[in-house]
Amino acid sequence: MSIILVENLVKKYRGFHALDGCNLTIPEGSVYGLLGPNGAGKTTLIRSLLGFIRPTSGRAMVDGFDCVTESLKVRECVSYLPAETKLFRTMKGSDCMEFFTSIHPRGDLKRAKEIAERLQLDCSRRVAFMSTGMRQKLAISCVLSCSSRVIILDEPTANLDPNVRQEILQLVTDANARGTTVVFCSHVLSEIEEICDRAAFLRRGKIVYWVALNDLPTIHRLRGNGTIESTLSPPGLKILRSADNVIELEIEGNLSPYMDWLSKENFQNLTIESVGLKQIYDRIHRNGDAPCESAPDPNAYALTNAGS
Repeated sequence: MSIILVENLVKKYRGFHALDGCNLTIPEGSVYGLLGPNGAGKTTLIRSLLGFIRPTSGRAMVDGFDCVTESLKVRECVSYLPAETKLFRTMKGSDCMEFFTSIHPRGDLKRAKEIAERLQLDCSRRVAFMSTGMRQKLAISCVLSCSSRVIILDEPTANLDPNVRQEILQLVTDANARGTTVVFCSHVLSEIEEICDRAAFLRRGKIVYWVALNDLPTIHRLRGNGTIESTLSPPGLKILRSADNVIELEIEGNLSPYMDWLSKENFQNLTIESVGLKQIYDRIHRNGDAPCESAPDPNAYALTNAGS
């Protein structure tokens, strides 16, 4: 069952399309990653889902509620962390937490305090005297404390050190384990790979690629110096380049079956790099406006098909 449906969503500003026929389906109970360069339309899509901005055309629904005509109902079932969080600077962290959890119908002050303690946040300090990272922790404590049907996180780990980042990812995983659907927007590909079930790539206001991360094959890219003497390479090994004493190979799956063959070839300074979302992301950038090679999300046009 899908909890978020987007159909042909367009948002136009004086000739510029922030969203240009965007289609997206997010299954209930998933952790869904949103990827794309700055200006791709990620934040515009999120604000459209929440009813903060009115689309030029198309429609979107969250948990069965129309994002334009029933935006209040949408916001009642969603907990949202914006990329640029605005907090009351004159308030203490504890007072700020109490305020935000009280105005959300699914807010939980006790849970917010537990998360803040888990993140080692001193809530007795006034917001104005908190560092950027501390303010981010405070906002995350408020957002993740809500027992919402959907949580939308826009760059939640920005300005945080690696240990805290990992704790945030675990909190997201815990929320998802309780049945919450999470939309996770980030530029950090490793975070998307670690916690998301699926990911969609936005470019120029469109979903241009969709991938189920559980089905994403493990691909190894090998680079080095040398020449390939064998006339036949093992099945599953792709020779990308073998000229001018430079070799590039690509292997899908486990490396073990290929180690014997590699050891017999004349290779030096061989490096091995595992690639996944990064390879897809780089290919999308290289393609520019050209069509991507991927198959479309099988659920991407659920609204259109249902109405036909």
